[in-house]
Formats: sequence, C-alpha cells, structure tokens
Amino acid sequence: MKLRFGIDIDGTIKDTHRAAVEIYNKEFGKAVLIEDVPDFYLDKPFGLTPQEGRKTWRRLEEKIYTLGLPLPHASEVLNNLVKEGHEVYFITARPGMEKIRRVTKVWLKKHNFPYNGSNLHMNSINKAKVAKKLGIDLFFEDAEEHLNKLVSGGIPTIVVDACYNRHLHPNLPRITDWRDVYEIVEKLQELKKC
Repeated sequence: MKLRFGIDIDGTIKDTHRAAVEIYNKEFGKAVLIEDVPDFYLDKPFGLTPQEGRKTWRRLEEKIYTLGLPLPHASEVLNNLVKEGHEVYFITARPGMEKIRRVTKVWLKKHNFPYNGSNLHMNSINKAKVAKKLGIDLFFEDAEEHLNKLVSGGIPTIVVDACYNRHLHPNLPRITDWRDVYEIVEKLQELKKC
C-alpha cells in the first residue's frame, strides 16, 4: 500500500541546530557548545532579545541552510521508501524567497534526498493545512509550533527527537534514528489494510 510522507527539513533530516550554532559563534566571536543550547531558538545562549534573534536568523539563514549535514540514515531511508513506491513531500516553513528556495534544492540534491523538482513545499507556516491538501499519511517534525498544529489538525505525526522537544507530546511516536521508520511504516500499512 502506497503512503504519502510529509517531511520537515530543519531538525528532522538536517542538523540545522548545529550549523546555526557554528555560524552564530563566528558571527558573535563566541564558543557556545551545541550541548549548551537546549532551546529551539538561539537567542538566550547568544544574549539576544527575541527581536534581535529573528533579525539575526533572517540575516544569516542562507548561510545556515547551506551548511549542515543530514541526520544519519535520513537520505537512505527516504530513498528506500520512494523505491518501495511511497511518496515523499518536503514541507518546510523556510521562506519561499528565491535564494532560500535555491539553497534548499541544492542541499537536498547534494545530499541525495529524493527531491524530484515538485515535492518541495516552502513557506508552509501551517503544515497541517498543507499536509491535508497533499493527503499526507504520516508527518515527521521536530519543532514545537509545528508539532502542535499538526496534532491539533489531526495529522498522524512522528516526533524526530531533539534536546529541545523531549518534553513535548509524550503520547506521539518518536524516533531517534531514521532506521526506526521502517517498523513504523510497516505498522501503518497493517493498520490501513484493516
């Protein structure tokens, strides 16, 4: 049975948090360790107000999105799912500006993700709405704001584990390794057959 998967990018298939801390360290001449950043936002560890944090992120986001490695096994697992006949849609809140769109496409291709030219949905502030429109069977997400909207929108969701989301949605399935997805997909297919 063919399934449709909604896949967030930052923190879900890409270690954006680590890349952002590296770039902020260079920008502010600091040596903040990734272990010292338990929050989703980098404002506190770098002494920024939320407003300064938003402006800094906007100014540096192209660099941040260019850097950063995929989470282990993410590309391999998603490619295997596509080979099995499933569909993968990358659904991200990244702004749809041309330079950010270009950086995102290049990164997905460079790291061998199953990006096909039409399965990238940017500027998805309400991912539940996008997921419903696309008929997503299962969504993979890490960020609190989006997890909350997906859950309240009734979208079956898997939490991709991160230090900043461990206190969230204890009843949702959670993965710490992308290879755990195979078992989840198998169970979902069994449920859909019933």
